Amino acid sequence: MTSLALHGVRGGLGRSALLAALGYALQGVGERVLLIDLCPDNLLGLHFNLPLEAREGWALAEREGRPYTDAVYEVLDGLCLMPFGNAPGDALHPAADAATWAARQVELAEHFDWLLFDVPQLPAATAGHCVETDVQVLVAEAEMASHLLLGRRPIERYDLLLINRYDPASRLQSDLLMVWRDLFRDRLPLQVVHRDEAFLEALACKAPLGHYAPQSLACRDVQSLAVRCLTRRQS
Repeated sequence: MTSLALHGVRGGLGRSALLAALGYALQGVGERVLLIDLCPDNLLGLHFNLPLEAREGWALAEREGRPYTDAVYEVLDGLCLMPFGNAPGDALHPAADAATWAARQVELAEHFDWLLFDVPQLPAATAGHCVETDVQVLVAEAEMASHLLLGRRPIERYDLLLINRYDPASRLQSDLLMVWRDLFRDRLPLQVVHRDEAFLEALACKAPLGHYAPQSLACRDVQSLAVRCLTRRQS
C-alpha cells in the first residue's frame, strides 16, 4: 500500500479536484483506492455526487465515539471515499494527528493499494504535520503568489511540485516554469497539469475529471501523474 498527500502553497488551487481525478485515474488501471478528506470544508465528496449538506464523515464518527471507518463510501468498484463530515463546530475540529493517521494507514493497508489524502491548508511551518505519507505532493500555480509562497516552504519535505492550470500561451507562466525548473533542478521534480475548462465543468456535474471528460488535455495530464505514481511505487 502507498500513501500520498496533496498540499497546496495556498488555497484555491484545485487541490481537491486534482485528488479526485488522480484517484479515478488510479482506479481506472485496477488499483484499489481510498480518498480521505482531512479538510473541514468537506468538499472532496462533491466530486462524487455527495451532497454538500451530508453530515456523515470520519470526524463526526470520531466525535460520536464510532469507528472512523463508518464513513467510508464506495463510489465506484475499487474506489472509496472517506469524507471529513459536516457537523456544528467541525470547522474547529483538528484533522487528527500524524500518529493517529499512521496507525490508521496500517489498518487500511489490507484493503487498499492507495490512500490519497486531501490535506487542509496549513501554515508553511506546520504543513505536513497532520499526516505522514510515502509521497508528498505540493500543488502550485505558475503565478507570483505561488512563487513567493514557495520561498517559504521547506521543499525538501516534498517529492513533487505539481503545477496546476498551466497555460503555455501565458508569457508569465512560461517564464515562471523555466525559473522553477532551474531553481529546483535535481531537488524537486516538476509536473504540469494544463488549464482546462473540463475541470470546472466536471465539478459542476459532480463527477471526477476522468469520468466527465476522459479525452481532455487535463485528464491526460492526470493520467500521466498516475503513471508516475505507479512507477515510483514499483521502483
